[in-house]
Amino acid sequence: MRTERLLVSEALVVPSGITAGALTVEPVEPGRVPGFVESAFSPLIKSVIDRCLAGVTGGEAFGDEGARTGLVLATLYGDTVTADLGSKLLTSGRVANPLLFYQSVPTTILGVVARDYAVTGPTTCVALRGDLRGEALDLVDTILDDGMDQVLLLGVDLATETRPLDAHAQLQDGGPRAGAARADAAVAFLIRRADPTPGTARAAVTPDADEHLSDFGSLAGLVQLYLTVRAERAAAAAGAVAVNVGSALGERELRLLLREP
Repeated sequence: MRTERLLVSEALVVPSGITAGALTVEPVEPGRVPGFVESAFSPLIKSVIDRCLAGVTGGEAFGDEGARTGLVLATLYGDTVTADLGSKLLTSGRVANPLLFYQSVPTTILGVVARDYAVTGPTTCVALRGDLRGEALDLVDTILDDGMDQVLLLGVDLATETRPLDAHAQLQDGGPRAGAARADAAVAFLIRRADPTPGTARAAVTPDADEHLSDFGSLAGLVQLYLTVRAERAAAAAGAVAVNVGSALGERELRLLLREP
């Protein structure tokens, strides 16, 4: 089974920077976001969304299409820094800082994004235990099939420290999982519905041996998709990027068109 969507724009933010093949992502320090302290999790999300939408809205809010736009945030651990700081205060008997209530961080920062860009469609946060790419794209596809015109997909994880690594080791007992991240990173894609276009040339996203990808843990698949798309855009060699996506209905191919049919 094959589904086609239009990939309007994409962005990758890695504070430490990365060079993979011919593509270099320069180091960048995400700016602070009022109301969020200590952790880079929320600033990463805001930074990558601003970059992803810069060429689409010019930094302005969506118009009428905001009501037909969905938000999907995919992560493995969520905001581990805030969780760690909050729990340390709790166990030490000190007064807890309400800004360190880590359970609300993902939905709260998406609320900030929705406010800034006038997005009023469905908002979904998912914590996936393996590589995020297949299941996250499958969720995006479902939301588009449910009537949304476009979905902003975000993937984010922070470099794991001691306690998240311990939790990761326990998850490994249940079967093979993606490795732990060794770098902070956030990636974003704006994906729209598109009509099928027979005969479109395509490039497939295949397993990549680039040594840098393992640094991103569960984000590796989404980072690889970003790198593949950027390489294809630069070369203008293919009209679409094909991704094998796991689904409750079985394996299928999602083709992301890189330009309007």
